Amino acid sequence: MIAKIYEHSFYRGEAYENLRYLTKKIGHRIAGSERVAQAVDWSKGLMEQLAFDKVYLQDVRVPYWDRGSSEEAYILGDAQRLKVLALGGSVATPEEGITAEVIEVELLSDLRKYGENVQGKIVFVNKPWDESLVETGIAYGLNSAQRSRGPAEAAKLGAVAYLFRSLGSGIDDYPHTGATRYVKGIDSIPAMAISAIGANRLHTALEKDPNLKVFLRQHSAWKGEVLSHNVIAEWKGTDHPGQIITIGGHLDSWDVGEGAHDNGTGTMGTLDALRTLMALGYKPKHTIRLVFYMNEENGVHGASQYGLQSKQKGEQLIAAIESDAGGFAPRGFDIKGGPEAVAWIQRSWKPLFEESYWVSRFLPGSPGVDSGVWGKHYPGALMFNFRPDPHRYFDLHHTAKDVFEAVDKRELQSGVAALASLLYLIDTHYEVLPN
Repeated sequence: MIAKIYEHSFYRGEAYENLRYLTKKIGHRIAGSERVAQAVDWSKGLMEQLAFDKVYLQDVRVPYWDRGSSEEAYILGDAQRLKVLALGGSVATPEEGITAEVIEVELLSDLRKYGENVQGKIVFVNKPWDESLVETGIAYGLNSAQRSRGPAEAAKLGAVAYLFRSLGSGIDDYPHTGATRYVKGIDSIPAMAISAIGANRLHTALEKDPNLKVFLRQHSAWKGEVLSHNVIAEWKGTDHPGQIITIGGHLDSWDVGEGAHDNGTGTMGTLDALRTLMALGYKPKHTIRLVFYMNEENGVHGASQYGLQSKQKGEQLIAAIESDAGGFAPRGFDIKGGPEAVAWIQRSWKPLFEESYWVSRFLPGSPGVDSGVWGKHYPGALMFNFRPDPHRYFDLHHTAKDVFEAVDKRELQSGVAALASLLYLIDTHYEVLPN
C-alpha cells in the first residue's frame, strides 16, 4: 500500500499545482486580510471537489494586523538604507519617524548593565544564528524569545524602538518578520527585524562611531477583530466513525513573500495526502478530519477554537498529524505519545519508511503549534509533527523569498506520500498501538 501511495503521489499528485494557484493567484495571507478570505473560499471549493462526507467553515474571530506602507531605516549620513521589516504586532513609529542613538547587545539580559543609558535609545539585539546546530528549529527557538519579548524589555528601560537581527540561517539582505508581544502597562515601542547583512553593516558602523544615529519609520497597526474561519473536511470512518484523526496545517501566512513553504506546502500537502488515499480506493476505519487552521502566525485562534468546540461537543479526537515545517524532502515525524507507543512505532513503522524512502526520523517531540494548542483538551491523543529536511527552511521562513519557485515538486510530493502513508498506518493500526 505504501508503495502504491508513493507511486501515485509522484506520478499523479496535485499538491504542487494547487500550491501554484494558492501562491500565485492569492499570494500571502495574513489573518484577517482579504487575501486570507479568498484562500478560505478557494480551499473550501477544493475540498468540495473530493469525496469528503462533509465540508464546512468554522467561525474564528482573529485580530487583524496591517503592515501599512514599506518600512524605512538608514544610518544618518549613510546613503544606503538598511533592509528591515516590522515585526508582527508592532506599533507604528510617529509619522515623522524616529531618529536616535543605538545601543547594541547580543542578549536581552545584557541591557541591564546599561541602566538609565537605554533611555531614548534604539535597542539593537544582534545575536547571530548558531550554525553549529544541525537541527535549525533549535537554533530558531534559542533566539525567538528575544524577538517576542524584546520590545517590552527594552521599553521598560525607556528605549524608543527595537531592532532585532533576523531569525534565519542565511547571510543575505532579506529581513525575517515574525510575531512580537507587548506587556500591558508598559509603553509599546516600534519593533523591526533587520536583515543579516544590515545587522552586520550596522555593527561595523557602530564600532567606528558608537554615537551614530539611526532613522526608523514604519506604519503598522492593529485593525481590530475580523471574522475568519477554519476550513474543515470530514471523511467518515467505516468501523469507528466517532473516533477522529485530525490532519492539516495553518492556512494563514505572514504578509511578505507568498506563504509557500510556510505554510502553503502544509495545507496543500495534507489535502493531497487524503486525495491520494481516495484515488487508491481506500476506505478509512476512523473518521479523518482535514483542518486548515486560521491565525497560527499571530495568535493561534483557529486551533484554540477547534479544540474548544471539539471538547464542548464531546468529540473523540484520538490522533493528529500536523504539517508546518516546509515542503523540503521528508525526513520523518516527531511523536507526542507514551514511551511504549513511541517504541512500538519505531520498531514497526520506521522500517517501512527508512530503507526505501529515506524517511527515518521517528522520535519523541513536539506535536506542532496548532496541534499543541488544541491538544491541551486531549492529552491522550497520539500526535505526529511532520519533519522535512531542516537545512534551508529558515533561509526562507517569514521572508519575501518564501515563494512558489522555492518549492521543489518532487520533494513536495514525496512529503505528500509520507503523510498519506503515516495516516494509512494510524488508521489501520490504531487499535493495536500500546497506550
